[in-house]
Amino acid sequence: MKCFSVRGMGCVNEIGWLRDKIEVACDTSACFSKNLSKKLSNKFSNKTMLWLPVQAIILFMISNVQADTSIQASRFPITVGAYGAIIDQDYGYAHNASADMVIIHPQKTHESAEYLTRKGLLVRYKDAKATVLISHGFMCDKYLSGFLRYMFPQGQYNFMTFDFRAHGEDIQGQHCTFGRDEAYDVIAAAKFLRNHPDLQGKPLFAYGFSMGAVASIEAQAKDGSLFDAMILDCPFDKTENVIKFGLSKMKMSVLGYEFDMPGVSILEKYAFHPYVQSMLKVWLKVVSHMETQNIVTDIQPLSPVESIKLVNVPCFFIHCKNDDRVPIIAVKSMYEGACGYKKLWLTEGRGHFDSFFYSPERYSQQVKDFLGQALQGGLVVGDAVIDDDSDVRDKKEKMKITVANI
Repeated sequence: MKCFSVRGMGCVNEIGWLRDKIEVACDTSACFSKNLSKKLSNKFSNKTMLWLPVQAIILFMISNVQADTSIQASRFPITVGAYGAIIDQDYGYAHNASADMVIIHPQKTHESAEYLTRKGLLVRYKDAKATVLISHGFMCDKYLSGFLRYMFPQGQYNFMTFDFRAHGEDIQGQHCTFGRDEAYDVIAAAKFLRNHPDLQGKPLFAYGFSMGAVASIEAQAKDGSLFDAMILDCPFDKTENVIKFGLSKMKMSVLGYEFDMPGVSILEKYAFHPYVQSMLKVWLKVVSHMETQNIVTDIQPLSPVESIKLVNVPCFFIHCKNDDRVPIIAVKSMYEGACGYKKLWLTEGRGHFDSFFYSPERYSQQVKDFLGQALQGGLVVGDAVIDDDSDVRDKKEKMKITVANI
């Protein structure tokens, strides 16, 4: 549509100005047509012949906008089986993509028949080959973990982030169990994606870090049909070992000599007792910097190192050798327990979940390569790969020495 010009008003390109005014007013006033007509008629004073077609266009736009609003409102929520619903959509999120605000309904606890409601964000691309479910770690949420989508080739993968229980929005009455009950959040999210009308039949991959990696393992162990492959960054092997590793840093110094703090063995032995947990959380906060902020926690016995033995889909383990919360031996035991294709990448990262931040380009490439092989069916059961960055560094240093001696 060509722009039109009126003396004193200027050029209105494609009547965009009119439509913007109409949309805003339709949301705020049911009597907009009368008000806007008066305002615009004043602008068109003494130009009656020109005002009549413009008025007709305005009334036509008003009726269309009101109809569109009614249709959009009637579309939601769009239920996806018993697993959740789409409650809103944004088609302007990215090129050839839409962003769905969704809710999922996970089981409340492993003993309960009640269900929670958690929120998530699903980004869908028109020609995506597969979907990635991103499960965040402790003290994170669906928005804070959203930056991880940038390591996936844009347009090739759909992805979904969501709030674990006691994290993000609507956390009243919820507890964080560091992976035990969070497994049901992962199950609900995965089944939601598996049953989404636009995603059915596409491969579904899990990406989880820290607690999210543990929850993904526990979920896949309970239902082996959830994921086609898994990327697991810095999962712990047992909650007992996490506590023991944290308490091992509790030292006291007397006259320059360092000793273990008294009472540590008692804290380890009764760590899961409700009366001991409050004291344990204080110690872990002071010594290991495990700040719980406003998240209500309930530390429960959990052994992902046993659960991984029930997982037979391809698994890619990533771990920082300088992790100050989960030692290398923990992820190595997880890697050894996996019974499908498995790969372990040990990085020079500086702390817990630091592999990505230490080398984002290399990290992204490793993830892309793994998912690409998974899509092509190139990951053979029984194959096991260990990639140690320190070996690469040592080789480079040896090459430098050799070149220097020539």
